[in-house]
Amino acid sequence: MMRRLALNADGSLQPLTSPPPRPVLPTSEAAPASAGRRFSADDAPFLDDDAWVAPRRSAVSVSSPPAYEPLLPPLTRPTAPPSRTVSYSSAAEPPPEAYLRSMPAPVPAPPAAAAPVAATAPIPRISARSQATPPTRAMEPEAKPSRRDAKAAEAAARAEAKAAQDAEKAAAKQAAQQAKLDARSAKADAKAAKAAQAKPSKSSAVPASRLAVGGSSTNPVTPPTGTGGAKVGGSKAGGAKIAIIVLAAIVAVALIVGAVAWGMGLIPGAAKTPAPPAASDPLVTAADVTPLAAGAWQETPVSANPICLGDAVPKPERTASRKLVDPANDSALQLMNVYPDDAAATQAYDAVAGLVGTCADGAGMVGAASSISGLADAAQAVQIKVQAAKPENHLLVVTRTGRNVNVFDLVTADGPQVTTAAQVATASLNRQCGAGGTCPTTVSVTASLPAPGNPPGWLVPSDLPRITPGAGKWNATDWPTITTPGSQCEGTDLTKVPNTTAAAQRTLILTGDPKAPTSFGIDQVIYTFGDEKAATSLATALTKSIAKCSTQLPTATVVNGPDVRGTGAGGSAVTGGTWEITHKTNTSTFIYRVAVVSSGNRVTYLVATPSKTFDFTDADWTAVALRAGQRATQAG
Repeated sequence: MMRRLALNADGSLQPLTSPPPRPVLPTSEAAPASAGRRFSADDAPFLDDDAWVAPRRSAVSVSSPPAYEPLLPPLTRPTAPPSRTVSYSSAAEPPPEAYLRSMPAPVPAPPAAAAPVAATAPIPRISARSQATPPTRAMEPEAKPSRRDAKAAEAAARAEAKAAQDAEKAAAKQAAQQAKLDARSAKADAKAAKAAQAKPSKSSAVPASRLAVGGSSTNPVTPPTGTGGAKVGGSKAGGAKIAIIVLAAIVAVALIVGAVAWGMGLIPGAAKTPAPPAASDPLVTAADVTPLAAGAWQETPVSANPICLGDAVPKPERTASRKLVDPANDSALQLMNVYPDDAAATQAYDAVAGLVGTCADGAGMVGAASSISGLADAAQAVQIKVQAAKPENHLLVVTRTGRNVNVFDLVTADGPQVTTAAQVATASLNRQCGAGGTCPTTVSVTASLPAPGNPPGWLVPSDLPRITPGAGKWNATDWPTITTPGSQCEGTDLTKVPNTTAAAQRTLILTGDPKAPTSFGIDQVIYTFGDEKAATSLATALTKSIAKCSTQLPTATVVNGPDVRGTGAGGSAVTGGTWEITHKTNTSTFIYRVAVVSSGNRVTYLVATPSKTFDFTDADWTAVALRAGQRATQAG
């Protein structure tokens, strides 16, 4: 068997001062099941005791481990792909510097101690081949990434692209929000902006700091840094994308701010966009109310609703009001209520008409009423007189235009005419009908009745005048049976009138007036018959008996008053008469106001109990009698 030879490091054939390095064999992480551990020779020298040789290994298995301790530490091999894979063309090309930096540096092995060599030992025979320097092992090319690694890399690239896209959207959204904020303050900063253009300030030189795109002293913007060499070396494309996103956001913000500034005229030479026309004012203006009076009308605060409405108006979705006055104390108050739909507005219109027709709060006396056509979907007017020490004459116009219900409360010294009030309302309603409803056209006015009370057919307290201006209030009480004795001139028992289908009584008493006699008031009795002929027969009998009362009762004095003539609901005729009857005795005097009115199949009988110093005027009593007959026609 040949003896193994080796050369010294300097190429001489002198005895070896140190053994040559043992070959490093690759280790297998997973040895095959058939791998054995048999050796054909151990590592002991078989020639001379001072000659070192490497043991021979059998060819049983490539993974058979050596029986000696390796001098060099094992080569560390990565078990997972690096965070960023850098490919290169061939094994001859050196691996990327970033990858080499990521690998742990090899730990140098301590020099092995030289084996002692005897001075008298013969020089061994060695071959030139064994003295040759062992060839350097070529660097193995990096293994190609597996399909799994490729998919992972592709997924990471997609995640990075999505993150970049999300960052771009977030930057654009932030830029848009900041642009809106800057647009709001642009007007207030107009002067400062012009001054800044003439002399740029320090802050204006850095627009990103004002738009919150870049960093600030408290929150500086720092470029993204990697935690390792592989990230720094492999994130150039990602850094470029982030830089592009930030630059695009700054440009977008600059364009938006520039467009806003251009539109607002903050940039010299920029054309200002004309502001949209203001929404039309739906309420009456000073120009609209000039038909009432030619004075200088001015707006004044609204302190209350129109007269007679109180707080009983159905609640609307929206409401608006305006009051105008002139130096002559004329006034125009408008209340506009908007309801969800036409049906709700119609119900509200009927409710408001009922409040106006009865003036339920007792603020005034209900006068004549009118129906207005050609003004809106529905419209009516009612005269209201405030019986104060200084009387006021109101005209209430109630309209419905689509979903809008309007109440115009117009006041002049003598009370405005209905046609004049309609002219005032026309201007406002023309501006409202565009949203729905009937616009004003040719307006016509016809006499009508104010809305009935509840129950219908009876006088309401606001139908009656006060005797003392500014004092007293009328109150109504309904009786289940007839109790009035009358004036004793009727010639019949009023509690037992034959052939009636219904008969009832209401008593109205004046309270709160210190000048009024005790129990001053009015008894109202309504007799209903099966037909108009029977009603007319009763009315005629009562009229004849009252007219002849002075001949039948020596104590009675009868004075005929004005006749009653008018029109009731549905165009029915209202007719009757009024009288003043006085009964004198040796100790006292009694005064009565009497009225008998027929309307259709109903007869209304009225009797009041005034005194010599506290009494209705003939005109007032005739008006009460006419209203009683008209109210009776509203019973249906």
